[in-house]
Amino acid sequence: MTIKADAQQIINDLPDDATWDDLVKELIRQRKITTGLKDHEIHSNDELTDADLNAIMARLHSSHSRPDDMRNTKTYKPGNATTLGMVAGIVAIVFAFVIPPISWLGAAIAVVAGGIGLSRKEEKAWIPLLLAFVAVFSFFIALGG
Repeated sequence: MTIKADAQQIINDLPDDATWDDLVKELIRQRKITTGLKDHEIHSNDELTDADLNAIMARLHSSHSRPDDMRNTKTYKPGNATTLGMVAGIVAIVFAFVIPPISWLGAAIAVVAGGIGLSRKEEKAWIPLLLAFVAVFSFFIALGG
């Protein structure tokens, strides 16, 4: 039987009031598609229960509820000011207690890069500023405490 015939048979077996979710559940049940399935679910010969199918569908729906910038890597541009600022901010936090001058330099770079990112209206450009603040704040807390 061809894939087209298999698909037609699956569709014909669905009730007239079936939804797209019903079709996807049936395709998953017959393991014609494996999207959302874990490895043991794919390779198991056991029948998938309605509870299993609902759990798989919940995983599929939750994966689509994430913001686009967390799924779509086309919008991520490594090397932009925000990315540089984030890296500098992390370096600033890591070295805040070990080698403070490196932390200060990292915090300064994070502030400048974050400011450039904000002026260019880059997404999440505020994060380097937050990281720089955390690095400097933690240093002063350690110094004063």
